[in-house]
Amino acid sequence: MLSIGWRNLKRDRIRMAVAVFGVIFAVVLVTLEVGMMLGMTQNASLLIDRSRADVWISTLNVRSFDAASPIDQRKQYLIESVPGVARVEEFNVSYSLWKLPGGGNANVQVIGFDPDGELAPPLNLSEGRLADLRNRDAVIIDAGECAKLGGTRVGDQVEIMEYRATVVGLTDGMRAFTTTPYVFTSLHRAEKYGWLTTQPGGRSSDPMSIYFLVKAQPGVDSAELAQRIAETVPDVEAHTREAFASRTRMYWLFEMGVGIGFLAAALLGVLVGGVIVSQTLYAMTVEKLPEFGVLKALGAGMDLIARVVLEQSLVCGAAGLAAGLLLSYALGAAATAAGTAVMIPWPLAVGVAGMTFALSGTASLVSIVRLRRVEPASVFRA
Repeated sequence: MLSIGWRNLKRDRIRMAVAVFGVIFAVVLVTLEVGMMLGMTQNASLLIDRSRADVWISTLNVRSFDAASPIDQRKQYLIESVPGVARVEEFNVSYSLWKLPGGGNANVQVIGFDPDGELAPPLNLSEGRLADLRNRDAVIIDAGECAKLGGTRVGDQVEIMEYRATVVGLTDGMRAFTTTPYVFTSLHRAEKYGWLTTQPGGRSSDPMSIYFLVKAQPGVDSAELAQRIAETVPDVEAHTREAFASRTRMYWLFEMGVGIGFLAAALLGVLVGGVIVSQTLYAMTVEKLPEFGVLKALGAGMDLIARVVLEQSLVCGAAGLAAGLLLSYALGAAATAAGTAVMIPWPLAVGVAGMTFALSGTASLVSIVRLRRVEPASVFRA
């Protein structure tokens, strides 16, 4: 009985191709939309995830990595005095302006850290050395941002906030979540290349920092240490690395609506693909109502007839799934190479496979309901 469904598909290859196309459309759209969402949220917390700090300290009510306010630098001494703290390092993030060769400016984020430190995220360098940041006016950018920054290459001299800078290295895969490129430099140079202000329009007269990175002593739980720091040091928040990364991702996904947009597009793909498959199967079923009437007249039960329609749906679903996933991986690799991160981990592929077979099975319900109303006697009518 199950071979009848496959034979029906082989005899109506155009409708089969339409149904498979509907599944491919749904698979590709869902996989790429969710993959882009995963890639973008990973970039949103990239520097947090890659850091070697157990605890990140910021001002109060910071919702995202790039939205912190300055902290009085003298609070570093209070943090160092908290029991369980092994090491504290300054880590600064500030917006700035990069002068383009052809005129105009590009917005950038200046990342200031100690090149000799231990807690900042390691730079995945494709050119240059980290030690080169000790040179005068040295900065490092990501290779994927060179075109956005006027085609800058290693050795070029540029202008940041009206100060001269020299590009001494390139990173690979250290791009920002937003359209604002990262510019990595030392703590001292970050003060002049970026805005660290206590009031609008003026530089701070007191030394300021954006974050303090904390390493816990061996055996000290990072969550307990974060709570201890928050209770000891006034007007700061202490987050474990994992908690701060999660907060940043959730901010962009839900508070800023980025995730809702991606999920809405993925849902649209499922609905469109489901309608295409459902209507195609229904057309094939209606066209063969007399044959199904003969099966009923010969004593075939509704369960066996339903299996024929279900088989057609699942065959289309399997073919569309295989082609859709292959196309998704190819498009995802091309998008990542072009600078848009697309992550398609195996759990996502498994989830898409489950969705596809559920979609195919659901699409067959309309046809099965129609077949329930077919009377065996209809085959004997003129």
